[in-house]
Amino acid sequence: MKQIIKKFNNLVEKTLFKLENKTTIFKLKNKTNKEFIISNFNKYLITCISLLFFYLFYLLTPLLYDKVWVQNRIESKFLNEFKINLSSSADISYRILPAPHYLIRNSKLLLGDNKNQKSIADVKNLKIFIDQRNFFDKEKINLKKAIINNANFSLTGSDIKILNEFSNNQFANKKIKINKSNIFFKNNLGEIITIIKINKAIFFLENLFSLFL
Repeated sequence: MKQIIKKFNNLVEKTLFKLENKTTIFKLKNKTNKEFIISNFNKYLITCISLLFFYLFYLLTPLLYDKVWVQNRIESKFLNEFKINLSSSADISYRILPAPHYLIRNSKLLLGDNKNQKSIADVKNLKIFIDQRNFFDKEKINLKKAIINNANFSLTGSDIKILNEFSNNQFANKKIKINKSNIFFKNNLGEIITIIKINKAIFFLENLFSLFL
């Protein structure tokens, strides 16, 4: 009887030992898996944060451009792509929201060649949105669109005729949005004959004005 009890005790001890070992191994595996998951998550998190910082740094690259160069470049590209002369002030700031753009305060839009230029608009705020694909090579920067806010246009019949002559150029897909502005139509004597208030408008080179009042 004693031997039977002894054998039973040994069997119980071995069974408990095996169960304890299995439990320990299971816990170790779980701990290893958790550490592996946490380790991978940390790597992904660090990678995402690094990419975000790199992207933000990339978006801020235009801040390194010389301001005089920016002013000259915008005026040149504006003439080439919108066929309108821009006389911008030195009050130019760069913004990344809602999309990368330059904000120019107190600028003028001009018509005509260098000898006979005429101001057709005084613009309080002009936003020039730029293509963000080539910030590391500033010479390749292109203008995407322009938004004019709070402007006073002064136009005659001859000015409208000149603007319509640009309708067939290769940059007809470019557009200028106009918000909260006024158009003063004048006769040949310079007298105001009509005033149009604009809440929202889109100026296309193929169509003089598409107004959404």
